[in-house]
Order: sequence, then structure tokens, then C-alpha cells
Amino acid sequence: MSYAFRRHDYNLNDFERCPEHGCVMMQVQDLPPVCLIEWLLEKAAERTVRDVILREQGEYDLPAVILDNGFLLPVEQVIRVRPAAPTELTLEEVAGWYVADILSMPGKDAVAVELLPPGAVVDEEPGILLQLSVDILLYLLFDQEIRKVEP
Repeated sequence: MSYAFRRHDYNLNDFERCPEHGCVMMQVQDLPPVCLIEWLLEKAAERTVRDVILREQGEYDLPAVILDNGFLLPVEQVIRVRPAAPTELTLEEVAGWYVADILSMPGKDAVAVELLPPGAVVDEEPGILLQLSVDILLYLLFDQEIRKVEP
């Protein structure tokens, strides 16, 4: 998917930015622009991890998390919050965890989600941050939007 995004020579600097989050907004034809973070909140907030696709199994050489609604989160980097350290993503570790927070990092054009174990409270217990592939997310958002005008 990111290959298709790059193949069309998209430049994130050319995209409109969300005034609230500073992230990229996707606009297809005459449809209103859609904020990437708002779209992620709709698709992923409070959802539970059901499966993990490991790097060597993924078609696009990125691991991914599959949520209970079937939504895919393409993962570029996994960081354990405390102690802060890169880590590997395994189903055994995050199965049943939930998406507790969605974060925009506008200076880096990055988006992350925080996963917490069941019953954990945001900002009270350490979780795992997943930095997501913005290219793939934008491609998924574009696909959703283009289907509204080109069935």
C-alpha cells in the first residue's frame, strides 16, 4: 500500500493540515476533508487487539495489529513506555489490550497509538506505543473516501 502511495508521487507537504491536530487531512474530489486523527479515533479508539501480523508474514514488510472490528494498524515502531525502550510486537503480549490513546506528532508527520492492558487507566499505567505508518493509513483513508464517489 505504501508503494502505491509513493508511486503516485504524493508529498505529505502538499496535503491540507488539520488545524486541531496538525496532521494530514485527506480530501477526495468534492467531499469534505477528513482529518487522519479523527478518522483513527472513529476506527480504532477503545478497540481491542485481536491479532498481530508479524513482520516476516506481512505483505508490506511491516508488522500490524488487527483490532476487534477488523481494522488494521500498520506498525513502524513499537516502544515500551516504561522503561522507554524499543520492543518486539507479539500477540502474546498485546492480545486483549485496547487502544487507549491516539497521538499526532505533527513535526514528524507521525501518528501513534497507545495500547494498554485490560483495566489499565491512561496516564496511570505504562503501555506500549505503536508508531503507525502514515503512508499506509492515508492510503486506507483514501480508499474509504474514493469508494464514496467511485463505487
